[in-house]
Amino acid sequence: MSSGSYDSTIIATVTQKFREGESILAIFEAYQIVGAKHQNRLLVVVSSNYTSALFAFSIARYPPESISDLTVVVVYPIDESFWLNSESGAAGSISSHQFTIFSQNEPTVYYYQATPDTLSSRDNFISKLKELVSAYKSASSQAAAASFPLDFKWLDYYKRADLQAIDRNIADGSQPPKTRDSKFKEELDRRRHEYIVYGPYKVYTGTWNVNGQTSENIELPEWLSTTEDPPDIYAVGFQEIEWTPEKILMNETKIDRTWVNKVMSGLHKGAAYEELASVRLVGMMLTVAVKKSLRDQISDCLTAAVGTGTLKWGNKGGVGVSFQLNEALLCFVNTHLAAHTQEVDRRNDDHDEIIRRMSFEKTFRGRSIDEHHHIFWIGDLNYRLNGDITQEYVNDKGRDYNQLYPFDQLYQEKLRKRIFREYKEGKILFGPTYKYNPGTDDWDSSEKSRCPAWCDRILWKGPRIELLKYDSVMQLRRSDHKPVYAVFNVDITVEQTDIDFGLIRFNEKYSRELLVANNCHLPVRFKFAAKDDRTSQVCEEFIHINHKSGDLYTGNSLSIRIDIFVDAKAASQMLRKLKDAKAGVKIPLDILVLHVDKGRDIFITIFGEYKTSCFGVTLETLMKLNKPIFEYDINEIIALEKEEKLLDLTDDENLKIPREVWRLVDYLYNNGLDTAQLFTTNRTHSRHENILEIRDWLDSWSSEPFPGIPKTAAEALLMLLESLPEPVVTISERECIVNADNYDRCRELIRTKLKPVNRLVFLYVCMFLIELRRRNPNMRLELLATIFGRIMIRSQLPPARPTQAGGAGDVYAYTEGERDQRRRFMMTFLTSKIQEFARAEIGTGN
Repeated sequence: MSSGSYDSTIIATVTQKFREGESILAIFEAYQIVGAKHQNRLLVVVSSNYTSALFAFSIARYPPESISDLTVVVVYPIDESFWLNSESGAAGSISSHQFTIFSQNEPTVYYYQATPDTLSSRDNFISKLKELVSAYKSASSQAAAASFPLDFKWLDYYKRADLQAIDRNIADGSQPPKTRDSKFKEELDRRRHEYIVYGPYKVYTGTWNVNGQTSENIELPEWLSTTEDPPDIYAVGFQEIEWTPEKILMNETKIDRTWVNKVMSGLHKGAAYEELASVRLVGMMLTVAVKKSLRDQISDCLTAAVGTGTLKWGNKGGVGVSFQLNEALLCFVNTHLAAHTQEVDRRNDDHDEIIRRMSFEKTFRGRSIDEHHHIFWIGDLNYRLNGDITQEYVNDKGRDYNQLYPFDQLYQEKLRKRIFREYKEGKILFGPTYKYNPGTDDWDSSEKSRCPAWCDRILWKGPRIELLKYDSVMQLRRSDHKPVYAVFNVDITVEQTDIDFGLIRFNEKYSRELLVANNCHLPVRFKFAAKDDRTSQVCEEFIHINHKSGDLYTGNSLSIRIDIFVDAKAASQMLRKLKDAKAGVKIPLDILVLHVDKGRDIFITIFGEYKTSCFGVTLETLMKLNKPIFEYDINEIIALEKEEKLLDLTDDENLKIPREVWRLVDYLYNNGLDTAQLFTTNRTHSRHENILEIRDWLDSWSSEPFPGIPKTAAEALLMLLESLPEPVVTISERECIVNADNYDRCRELIRTKLKPVNRLVFLYVCMFLIELRRRNPNMRLELLATIFGRIMIRSQLPPARPTQAGGAGDVYAYTEGERDQRRRFMMTFLTSKIQEFARAEIGTGN
């Protein structure tokens, strides 16, 4: 790759923006001049298969540290319309250090700095572009000769991938600019579901004429589980199941559950699926299955059947399934058309009749096949090979099936626009799928000696569909046909204003991108607004927005990074959200209000699934665990919280405090008492990688050795105490002030005011700190009292005193005087002889 002076970090970050099979060939840093402003651009040349393209990214910061710092501004396919003018000092130019990219007859000027490194990188970059232009011309000529045009479909993904924007139409430029007022009034007054982008869904389609065979002793994973990742949607069609005259005369529509069960058991094992719908007409049957996680996004599922045989019997015809996924309508049609080589016109008529008559009816007026966004047509279409084609000819040319394709009747009829107008089919790289001697891979040896043909086909129609795989399966030999399958990536509409963070875990950072774009010819101002006038907080404290406001000039876009980080203070808050949410649904973590000046507020819902941890759970609930917390679901935790009994559920009768606290203190007692600066106020180890290992060690009750070091164990202890929904010690402000310097009164408060488990944990920690000070004289008691006083002791402040974001590490907005009282209260215990009191309390557990 020609990367000039770009270091490996930049290259690695840019690489993450692209998908498998797409290669970066060159990178160049440039800028554009828009009005009076310079806008940095990172130009990246990328190839996929036999085509390539130039991507222009805007850069939120340089060097880019994550994919959130890069936003696709424009993509230039390197095709017949692409050319480059690199001559300096052209007429009308404002700099000698520039070049112009032409694509679709539109020029775009880019500028660059005149440093030695940049000039060298520029030469490599321009040479690579010119090389690719020449390569495209050569490849295009070869492709044209073979009747297979070069495909730039892979670029469709990037035309939408970053368009999570205020306004989809503004972002993708599908509408011309208007005045700011009229444009934003028109677009932002729409319903929320109007603001959409596209999400990728993997669709698997398969067809097999089983030639009257039963499902007994047939297993389908070799056919249905061929993808590396589990598909989101399966559509599996059969022809000639239970192919008898009686079934034809009855126009049988009863679903054959044995075949459905075979399909469901043969699906990819990497996901849980459920049958969405099945429909049958005599020998034709279609089953659609979807991931269970996808089911809530699907609605309006309907089926239909059309018979086109003699007297409209169902020995030929089609069955279909229609449904809505988010805001897109999908249709799957499985057909069996007229047989025999000479019956081309009858097959064409069957095709026309199915399109005309198939209707998915929910209301008085049904939905036709063409009234869907994405259509997949599968089946035994029965089109054969014309001309003097023999089995021997097929075998001789078997290594290059392209030479046979021009003889294919379906190809010829499509070329005449007689059938399947606007439908596409993938390049056929597999052998004819009919006709074989059943049980073998040998061509028909009967008296008829039928010529091989591609009877079994899969076609599609609709936008944003990318074919990933089109193949047959030779291993299934029960029929005279071979199964065929095609796998697609389909970009299907999803709501833009829902941002799903997926699985979220304690003390890990997660990021998502939101693109704000302006295609108006006037500047636009936006900001994230507070939800009410009582607070300036625009989001939950565990959510961070890197650009909370800004101005967008014409043509500008801004990639806004939204981060979630659940620290000790947010852990209990996340658990409360889990408790309020319904089981089995995504959890709304927050709703962001995006305000556009002179436009309507847009509400962006943040979703996520939080993995429960011991961090954030009450001491009482931790005491009730009889198995590791990661084995509990939220409903079980809620039930435990309501359970009144405490200690009889633990398997250790001697354990009077939560084992998570005990395990950390025990490790520190045995390994950390001599560690210098074991506890510090700067908390530098809170993001240490060991913290995540310690979290998992505690959550799983692991029997493995402690995975950290004394300093990370000390930090984990502080975080565990800090994450408690209720502090270890809760007393009133007056009690704290009046009694802070008197040990007897402090002891009485601890004995009478605290729950048993809180009292024991407080005394247990105090005893550990006293021993730490005895073994490690350099550890100042004042420092320990300050750190643990702030975390373990919380005064009951008046309701009007809640903290705002940034409360100096405290859950509540204490004054310095109140913090000092907590330190003094803690010091009273650390400087007194509490061992006898503590042993008596811990020994009884009362």
